[in-house]
Amino acid sequence: MKYPITCLLVCICTLGSAQVHCDGTRYIESVFTNVDSVIGVQYAANTTIGGTQRNLLVDVYFPDAEFFFARPLVILAHGGSFIVGSRKEMRPLCIALAEKGFVAATIDYRLYDAFATPLDSLVVFDVALKATMDMKAAIRWFREDAAANNDFGIDTQLVFAGGISAGAITALHAGFLDTQDIQGHPAFDSILQANGGIHGNSSFNHQYADDVLGVLNYSGALKDARWIDSGEPLVFSVHDELDGVVPYYRDHSDAMGTPVELWGSYEVNQKAKAAGIRSQLITIENSTQHVSYFLNGSNAPDYALAVDSAAIFMEYAICDRMSGTDDNRRLTSSPVVFPNPAFGSLHVNGLPGVDHIQVIEASGRQVLSVPVEASAGIDVSSLGPGVYSVLLFQRDQLIHLERIIKQ
Repeated sequence: MKYPITCLLVCICTLGSAQVHCDGTRYIESVFTNVDSVIGVQYAANTTIGGTQRNLLVDVYFPDAEFFFARPLVILAHGGSFIVGSRKEMRPLCIALAEKGFVAATIDYRLYDAFATPLDSLVVFDVALKATMDMKAAIRWFREDAAANNDFGIDTQLVFAGGISAGAITALHAGFLDTQDIQGHPAFDSILQANGGIHGNSSFNHQYADDVLGVLNYSGALKDARWIDSGEPLVFSVHDELDGVVPYYRDHSDAMGTPVELWGSYEVNQKAKAAGIRSQLITIENSTQHVSYFLNGSNAPDYALAVDSAAIFMEYAICDRMSGTDDNRRLTSSPVVFPNPAFGSLHVNGLPGVDHIQVIEASGRQVLSVPVEASAGIDVSSLGPGVYSVLLFQRDQLIHLERIIKQ
């Protein structure tokens, strides 16, 4: 599939992309009503731990009927304890992101199929490493396509890796595992080398990079969060606080049938911030479930919080990179609400003409309504965690709307 556009139009879209990227709406709101897709394209192939040769496929979702290049890419991996699962499970999340303007992909990766092999922590590491190398191959495949036809109109500097549960473990290791991280651990290093080294052997287009700008971690973990170093990817995480499958803190998981120590999202967030990396963690407090925010799909109570928070996090990262500022959206001429995410209070920058502010929760119910005199510091400490819309009015006319995350 190729976009039927002229070179002139490509140039126009590319020159105008920075402004479109950072308009304060794209990548946050669902601005596209139609999503197109390309299903079942082979991006790599490799042998499973059980010795089966497997072709690895990817499904790609993107805004329909839009001649726009320099779009960010999110590559997602499904959950299933590295034993079960299908890339098709990630379709709803891919569509939600594509409606916001992302190119979103969901990949196959090799699953555990050596059921006659006794499980131990080294076997589990081997299985997770194979998945990690498959994701890296997918990243290279998109960059190779971008260097040729750029069928999906992506910006190769705006690539995010993400996933749910085992898929999030895969994405975190794709983002943070370096060769030096396992120096001094001969067994781990031996497994790494047997899988083709740090770039893997699921494809051999190693002239293309497999690094990412950021990681979306939905209830995942690292083998060791001390592997996180300064200058590595940004990381966004959501995790149930009392998760019994993948630990929130540093603990053991027996999801694959044998205890393996993992450093969960809390530890990832702490280590990332200590390394000077932008990191955000949304904790589903007191929840004993695993990925509760995606159970029952979009009907889950915290579904919007998990999806929209990730979108806002990525939008900030995209605009910061393109503008070279810490918060590009505060520099626009339109009123901007900050901080985002919010904790105790909100502020509004660019107030001329604004005389009233309303805050609306996701259900549509108004939870706050204050005159502009009070907007120097709008107290939102009483609001529960979630996604809210902040509406700015001038003489009863809505002149600006912005989504914020309350933590």
